[in-house]
Amino acid sequence: MMSSQKGRREVMSRFFNQDNLFFRIMGTFFDLIVLNLLTLLMCLPIVTAGASLTAMHYVLWHMVRGEETYISRQFFDSFKRNFKQATLIWLVFLVVGIIMAVDVMVLLALPREQQWMMGAVVAIVGCVAVAMAQYVFPLLSRYENPIRVQVKNAAMLAVGYFPRTLAMLVVLGAFAVAYVHYLAYAIPGIILLGITLPQYCCAWLYDTVFRKLDGEDVQGGQASRG
Repeated sequence: MMSSQKGRREVMSRFFNQDNLFFRIMGTFFDLIVLNLLTLLMCLPIVTAGASLTAMHYVLWHMVRGEETYISRQFFDSFKRNFKQATLIWLVFLVVGIIMAVDVMVLLALPREQQWMMGAVVAIVGCVAVAMAQYVFPLLSRYENPIRVQVKNAAMLAVGYFPRTLAMLVVLGAFAVAYVHYLAYAIPGIILLGITLPQYCCAWLYDTVFRKLDGEDVQGGQASRG
């Protein structure tokens, strides 16, 4: 009888242990929700979206590496520290996005037989822009370099680690299709995890790349951590 009670206590103790798999997963989801809400909030002025995405990647980097994570503090520290560079780069992406949106409207007005050619060009430009963003904002969050160096490094990584770049594009594309297809049901999910969950998946992909680069020569000089 005593042995049975002791066994039940041990089972309950393991279940409620904060280090077990269930609580670790729940803790990760809670952190991603908090981070998603912060990212969305700081993206609202639109012009600040670059700094917000950079700060998000800085926190995600800590999460996937199992480093000590303080969501709000690390987010706003990175937001303030990288605001200028991130905003300048974001404005370029924003202009590209506006041009692509105009191209899509023109595309829809073209005869069907001409749509595929222009559609292919728009799709390629969009993929290149997303691939660049997937490296440049994490680089901004972690390394201190001039903007031209950050952009050049992002391009080199996107090409040099193309299989991982392609995998990130597939992950983001799958989430985007799901959001569009189930938009009416996805809105609460987008508010809670719509940005950070797909980017958390991507962070596991790009983390290996940056682990190889930490302390190594990336652009003819030492990459300095932020």
